[in-house]
Amino acid sequence: MIISLMLLSSPAEAFKFVVPARKWDSEDLPIVVQTSTYLEDSLPQVPDAETGRYPQEDVLIKSFCNWNWTEYCEEQLGPEWQRYDTALCADVPFEYGGTTNAHLGFTDDDTYGIYWDDPADELAAGILGATLCPYDSPIIDIIAGEQIRAIRNCDIVMNDNINWGMVNALEEECPAGTYAAEAVMTHEVGHSLGMGHSCDDGDLCVDSDLLNATMYWTAGPCDTASASIDADDIEGITALYGPYITWNVTEDSVRFGPAPLEVCFELQVDEEYEAEIQGVAWNFGDGTTSDELEPCHTFEDQGQFTVTADVTGLSDTCGDWDVSQTQRAHVLVCEEPDPGFELNHENGLVYQLVNTTNVSTYGCIDGLNWEVYEGDSASGEPIIAFGAWSPKLDFTEFGEGKYTVKLTAMGPAGEVSMEDSFDIEESRGDGFGCSSTTGGMGGTGLAFAGLALAFVLGRRRRS
Repeated sequence: MIISLMLLSSPAEAFKFVVPARKWDSEDLPIVVQTSTYLEDSLPQVPDAETGRYPQEDVLIKSFCNWNWTEYCEEQLGPEWQRYDTALCADVPFEYGGTTNAHLGFTDDDTYGIYWDDPADELAAGILGATLCPYDSPIIDIIAGEQIRAIRNCDIVMNDNINWGMVNALEEECPAGTYAAEAVMTHEVGHSLGMGHSCDDGDLCVDSDLLNATMYWTAGPCDTASASIDADDIEGITALYGPYITWNVTEDSVRFGPAPLEVCFELQVDEEYEAEIQGVAWNFGDGTTSDELEPCHTFEDQGQFTVTADVTGLSDTCGDWDVSQTQRAHVLVCEEPDPGFELNHENGLVYQLVNTTNVSTYGCIDGLNWEVYEGDSASGEPIIAFGAWSPKLDFTEFGEGKYTVKLTAMGPAGEVSMEDSFDIEESRGDGFGCSSTTGGMGGTGLAFAGLALAFVLGRRRRS
């Protein structure tokens, strides 16, 4: 069984690993890569006088070097091949093994092949490139609790129906509909190293790190920026091949609760990197910090708090390293619920409940319960009970009279009820209404609504 990962053209966690998560076993490194003897004819066809390699071959070498620049990259590539941002701590050695006459498609032949043709027409219209790798392979590692399987015998194929261009040339002048070969190849190499898409088609993707990642699911014409991996790409490849540290709250801590809330944090790090840690800088998102290795912190006020741990270390592989892990809205601290409502007459015996419960901090109200009682107190059995935000009440079945409405608001800090009694009449004169409120901050009917943003771009897809 093979897994296919494609980069498409238009219309088209944080980093993600390919599922199942995979990386190269250290026993199989360095990765030896070959390219097919067919060199796509929209690219230059003249070999370099010094190296004897065609530009397509150097695109392949540079695309690997973009992920982890090493001395090998310095030796192989001349000064005209600009060095971009790279994951210095991701130890992924490789070697270029020259050209191969092997045919396109996945073969269990212990070679890593890059193909610039598509004779079997395996790529659908609009696909820029695809990575083919074995699906079933042995488990070799566990990262953040996720099982990592070994990568074997990957192949990358580039669509020969695309008009390709070289990054340096396209940055000076880019003919319409031309795509940067190095940018697409760097994306596919990322897949072949175990990286998934930062965002897929249909994802709610508004984080700039995800949108700007080389591993974003689609690319546009003349897009040369994807040849340079970005923050999200670096975090992901470092998680697989370098020092990568996550953190969480301790087992006996809770991160949702009433104020004041004490939360204790702990690092989650592979044993081989634990001794390399030089220091940790915590930012708890409420204006306070700590340099303790595994601190406890008391959040005094209501709010959602984003927590960051910036871990620095020193290793033989990459020297000084820095891993920053941010968990957005990780801690939720709430005051007691502050329920409130108004009751407005609409027509006849129909009344509108307007909820004014304090929802200034999202998540501090996670449940509502309305109960309506006959009489001037909330006693006995309710005649109506429901959980909507601002519902309408129809008293036609029950008739005019005295009724009591009780609202219970629930959240991490507990539950609080308030009630008020009203004279329900079929006619209330010229617009007269009755209301009740606790005097707290007013809420709106948008309390439980989310905002979804979709972006439709004229881009081509990569996979």
